[in-house]
Amino acid sequence: MSQQSQQAVFGRRLRQLRTAKGLTQRELAGDSLSVSYVSLLEAGRRTPTDGTVRVLASTLGCTEAELMGGQPLPAERPAVLTVRLGQLALAGDNATEAHGHFTTALSTPDLDPLLRTEATIGAAQSLERQGRLREAALIYEKLVQEAVHDPSYHASIKVVIGWCRCLYELGELTRVTEIGAATMQELDRLSAWQSDSAVELLATIAAAHFELGDLQQAERLLREGLERAERMSSPRARAAVLWNASHLASERGQHREALELAEEALAYFRHGSDRRSAARLLSQYGYLLLRQEPPRVDEARSTLEEALAILREHGARYELGYVLTELSRAYLLKGEVAGAVDAAEQSLDELGPEAALERARAATALAAALAADGARERAAELFTTAAETLGQMKTSRQAARAWVELGEMLVQAGDPTAAVDAFRKATAAMNLGAAPSKPAGGELPVV
Repeated sequence: MSQQSQQAVFGRRLRQLRTAKGLTQRELAGDSLSVSYVSLLEAGRRTPTDGTVRVLASTLGCTEAELMGGQPLPAERPAVLTVRLGQLALAGDNATEAHGHFTTALSTPDLDPLLRTEATIGAAQSLERQGRLREAALIYEKLVQEAVHDPSYHASIKVVIGWCRCLYELGELTRVTEIGAATMQELDRLSAWQSDSAVELLATIAAAHFELGDLQQAERLLREGLERAERMSSPRARAAVLWNASHLASERGQHREALELAEEALAYFRHGSDRRSAARLLSQYGYLLLRQEPPRVDEARSTLEEALAILREHGARYELGYVLTELSRAYLLKGEVAGAVDAAEQSLDELGPEAALERARAATALAAALAADGARERAAELFTTAAETLGQMKTSRQAARAWVELGEMLVQAGDPTAAVDAFRKATAAMNLGAAPSKPAGGELPVV
């Protein structure tokens, strides 16, 4: 914690204890301190000496550790326990129970501001795990707005990442880039780039630019992130950047390089304690295996099934949807049409109604499977809806691919006029023309 952060914590705690005792600043100052000095301490503009802490703790009837914020106050201990129970429930993949604990803690009167923030973050995380992305995004947004005016702003980078992650899933990609740009300016102002979270934020913003089709900006951000990670000698930050860089390489047709980048990132996450990120990267690796020439379908299925097993224990429902979408593609490449339809339908069920971006991708996977099963009318409807939805989100690359897949299906169905119209829409979306389609989906922003 920075000196500014320590001063802010001490100031909040001092003011809380003084008002709980019913003392004025003059009464607290007594004969030992000046009123102006007490005022500066409460404002977080001075660091108290050890002697000052002893005098104030004696007057307030608390321990020095309680005054410094190192220990909860007696009245706060039940709330502290409730927050810890929520965190344990969240770690144990019981998001509903966790949300209940955090909500209970937040109902405590006069809750310490730091504990309130901790409980609020937990509430947002538990809502996100349940797929209640809009509610989670609103809480993250409120936390960020409060933190902008706090001396410890840089400590909220993970909250910004959570906010961006929810907006990404909701399909609000332009907002992600705008929030990211504003946060980067704030990090520059505070010289607060020296953390893994700051680099991970760069990778998250790059992922949004990638989906919007701005590959040059995505590459620039990833290059900057890699340079910062190397200056910090941070394997985690480097892995986060490489994870996203693998998407860029794959999009440019550098499929072998994409695999190598993902393998290096996976080597870090697979041997760490962050099982959720490891599983998300496994799903990305499976996605890349499906894009090889020829597709390495058996390896991809094995990798995706491993990711699915981990995410059932450690992930959010919408993250299961990513994997199931790619499994549907894998089944279809093996000619297992029934399995492809089932996996895509499961994906839509797990994603829930709010994960708009991935729902559109899952719909294209289901449409492809239905087309292979002869249900061309329903497939055409799904392709069209998905392409229009992706176009509204400005994800031109994915929209174009959905139109191309629809065009290819219409060619096979003997409807060249409608096929030409679909290919023209693909060209309008992203100047791709009627090129053979690639599997779409599974691209995950880093955590």
